[in-house]
Amino acid sequence: MKFEFSPHIAFQVREYEKAKKFYEDVLGMENIKSTEKETHFKTGNINFYVENHEGGFTFFEFKVADVAQARELLEKEGCHVTKVYGEKSIMFADPYGMRFHIWEE
Repeated sequence: MKFEFSPHIAFQVREYEKAKKFYEDVLGMENIKSTEKETHFKTGNINFYVENHEGGFTFFEFKVADVAQARELLEKEGCHVTKVYGEKSIMFADPYGMRFHIWEE
């Protein structure tokens, strides 16, 4: 099973409005779209999704050829599903503390 890193990273922040201003004004990220819950920034080829949330997690994203097969492997290795968006889009937590999203075209 190949897990291809996708150029999308989401992370949760406290003080969302201050964080948005910092990423745009100080780090120079391009604000693509902003709502009260999430802002999509881009810098180079990487997309960042800043979420208004106290959780403080960072989420990487991986593209896979078969989400069902990937899910079976990940669960066998101790990962657990944290959210299902659809048949081809699932969020996981691994046993070591990392959170990530897998998706299939």
